[in-house]
This record gives sequence, C-alpha cells and structure tokens, in this order.
Amino acid sequence: MTQRTKSKFVFSGPKSTAETLFKYISPEQVPIHYGGLSVDFCECNPEFTIDDPATVITIKPATKQTVEILVNERCVIVWELRVVGWEVSYSAEYVPNTEGGYTIIIHKARKMAPTDEPVVCNSFTISELGKILLTVNNPTSSKKKLLYRFKVKPFCA
Repeated sequence: MTQRTKSKFVFSGPKSTAETLFKYISPEQVPIHYGGLSVDFCECNPEFTIDDPATVITIKPATKQTVEILVNERCVIVWELRVVGWEVSYSAEYVPNTEGGYTIIIHKARKMAPTDEPVVCNSFTISELGKILLTVNNPTSSKKKLLYRFKVKPFCA
C-alpha cells in the first residue's frame, strides 16, 4: 500500500470514535449508535432532520455546563440533547422574565447512564417571555461532548 493511500485512512479507538467522526462529518449526520444525532427516518423523533444544525460543546471534567435558550415570544420550544459517553446528570428548567415569576422544573436533575436512551428529546410550551436552561453536570474526570439543537414552533392557543 502506498503512503498516499495510507494517508487517507483515519483510525480511532472506541472512546474517541465520536470525536474523530465530528472532525469530518457534522454531528447531525452521524448515526446515533456512533455518537451522533442522526436517526433513520423513523417515528421516534419527527421534529428534527439532518438539515437542522447541532451545536457541539466540550464539557470539562468536574464542571457544569448550562445552555441558555432565550424566548422572546409565545411558542413551543423543542430540543434534542446528547452527551457522548453520558455518565453525567441532566436537568431542564424554565425561568420567566417577570418579576416574582416561579421557575418551572421541566426535567428534574437525573444521572444519565450509558445504558439510558442515547438522545434526550423534550418540549415546553412558553406562555410568557423567559429562558430555558439545560444544565449538564459532568462529575467525571474526563471531558465530554455535549450535542444539542432546538426549534421554535408557533404557539397554538
């Protein structure tokens, strides 16, 4: 095999497969079983397609990462979230802008194990302006990749 042919191959171990794939393919096009967000057009999540871009964030060891989604209108927010390797805890809450408004817990903090569903999908109907906070706590000693994307859908009263 020539050196030119060898240079076209990329090898990766099981722990860094997703990270290596993300260097060459966007996360929304990488299949779920390889650490991405792509599903074979099934009924499980019709909200997102490979055309909906995902954001990738590195969560440092022993830190919390909060994703803030600002809401400027009455709507329904739909999101999809995945942490490659899991072993983190995830929570979601809605914080209204109004003075004296109550924080609503959408998803209580829960430890997510690698055996759990690989992608967390959720939605919330917004009736007043505010923000949604998606919090991922990484208590492990290794960094993790957080993939997320969201959509704003019109509010139907």
